[in-house]
Amino acid sequence: MIEYNDIKHVRPIADNINEAKRIQPYINEVETLYLIPHFGAKRYKEIEADKTAHEDLFKGGYYDDDNRYFAGLNEAVGYLVYSRFVKNNQINITAFGVVNKQGQFSEQADERQIIRTANDAEKIGLEYLRQCVEFLNFGNSCVSTFKSKRKFRAIGN
Repeated sequence: MIEYNDIKHVRPIADNINEAKRIQPYINEVETLYLIPHFGAKRYKEIEADKTAHEDLFKGGYYDDDNRYFAGLNEAVGYLVYSRFVKNNQINITAFGVVNKQGQFSEQADERQIIRTANDAEKIGLEYLRQCVEFLNFGNSCVSTFKSKRKFRAIGN
């Protein structure tokens, strides 16, 4: 549902990272661990099936006569994927065991700094996701309000 460029949009990621190998697993995890539980499986499946009908959800914007704003699903997932990527990117599994990745001219980041950065991104992503759910619920309440106008007639007498 979300693409690699959506993640690069929220926070910088090095251009030489292979998106399929390094980022896609985190996109899949976020969709399974965050989106489906927040939206519900049925609603998630509807959104996934027809992305163009939910374009506003992905992009975000103003609604409720410009009284409310939400950042959009692309931003929410971008931050959540970034958070998972930051937490897990330092470790590589090799034929010789699990190793910490070290670059030739780089210095290993402090573990507290990594966790702080990841937690910050996760907090932002969860708030943006909450706003997306609120937007969807607002749209559904408006639809149901219009559909629920019923007339009652007395029978008998």
